[in-house]
Amino acid sequence: MKTTLKASVIMFVLMVFCHSGYSQTGGGFGIKGGMNYNSNGQYFKDAEAIWGSPKNNLGYHLGLFGKVNAGPVFLRPELNYTNLKSEINSVQLQTQRLDAPVLVGINLLGPLVSVFAGPSLHYYIEDELRDFEYDKFNAGYQFGIGLNLGNVGLDLRYERVLNGQTVDIDNVFTGDGDFRYQQLMLGLSFKF
Repeated sequence: MKTTLKASVIMFVLMVFCHSGYSQTGGGFGIKGGMNYNSNGQYFKDAEAIWGSPKNNLGYHLGLFGKVNAGPVFLRPELNYTNLKSEINSVQLQTQRLDAPVLVGINLLGPLVSVFAGPSLHYYIEDELRDFEYDKFNAGYQFGIGLNLGNVGLDLRYERVLNGQTVDIDNVFTGDGDFRYQQLMLGLSFKF
């Protein structure tokens, strides 16, 4: 009798857990936010600086997302406000932009884990790294992995812009078009 009761409780807990996992993988909309680490295209050089002052290139993002399911495959468009920080030659600079990634993903391991990738469009509101006259639009790509628990999702992403730029700070040039934003993003989302 105890074995049957124990098996019934375990089955009930598994059913509740699986049902709550499907909540985030179902279609709908929600809000998201998180932290991002900007490397300005120099991850190996910046890795040394992380130990000394890790907050110098740490930013954040806030936004909205929608999700449309087609079986195990999904489409997830987003609109985010992103704040990037950059430290170059001991100068702290800030970039603010609107990002619109359009991600296509697939659910793995049932509803719990997903992988995704897609293009991301960027509109620069303010960029202290560049002169007043600069192209306000850019594009890039994102890819990552997500964990879904109920209406809560956690994801880790990599992003890189496609078009490089020239930056002049204290008469030090980063090159002719080689300077590209790239970042690691850790995000938390809540689906309604």
